[in-house]
Amino acid sequence: MSDGRIHARLCALIKREVSQIVEFEVHDPLLRAAIPTVMAVQLSVDARYAKVYIALAQGTHAEKMEVMAVFRRDRGFFRTELAHRLPLRYTPQLEFILDETVEHALQLDTLLARDNDDLRPD
Repeated sequence: MSDGRIHARLCALIKREVSQIVEFEVHDPLLRAAIPTVMAVQLSVDARYAKVYIALAQGTHAEKMEVMAVFRRDRGFFRTELAHRLPLRYTPQLEFILDETVEHALQLDTLLARDNDDLRPD
């Protein structure tokens, strides 16, 4: 198996496990209310560092930043839980990043729909 496929499978495994931890193991009411979704995991070449992209379903920008601060505060908990679940020599250090891709796509879609309506002949 090539290194690229192993790397991709490891990213998918980390994404699945972090998603399960968020859904079933987290007891912080702020995180539970935010309905977080793990969108992607980007792993360094040596698999020592992982960027975990989180999308939040609702809230203002300030509320989302507050939720991301809780993720950053609790990254030791997530890393410990991953260590128990993954058969790795080294558990990667986690960095949680707010993923606003879906929101940007919706804004772009709205703009395109509005421009499309402006171009239609009456």
